[in-house]
Amino acid sequence: MKVDDAGMRKRVLVWSGAVAAVAAMVGLGVYFTRVGLEDADKVASVIGVFVALVGLAVAIYGLRGGRSPEAAGTDPGPSPGPGSGSGSGSAQPNVSAPGTRSVAIGGDNTGVVSTGDGATNVQMRAEASGQARIYQAGGDQTINEK
Repeated sequence: MKVDDAGMRKRVLVWSGAVAAVAAMVGLGVYFTRVGLEDADKVASVIGVFVALVGLAVAIYGLRGGRSPEAAGTDPGPSPGPGSGSGSGSAQPNVSAPGTRSVAIGGDNTGVVSTGDGATNVQMRAEASGQARIYQAGGDQTINEK
């Protein structure tokens, strides 16, 4: 099973940010204690302006260019066919679905697929760690491992 690099990278960034925030708070606390309340107030006002500007920049990034069309809830348009690459250089999974009402899914996918009249959608969630495998089935399904 492939290690989830994006998830691990996200956890490292979150923890690094938390450690940096705690270190900054401790450092500012020590500094403000040494310089006195009047000077600390002036410095805190200047720091507050820069924190607000950084927050504004992050908010604009999140609204504008920080999200893909799928994450923003808009239709990204038609996707490339099987085996073709996307604009980012990543290859699409080579899958096919011959037959009436057949569905082929490859790669990271989320969502619901209905293949017939009166189909019931069953949504299940599972999480695996290490070398574990998860098999989930709703209704009549067959799992064939190669």
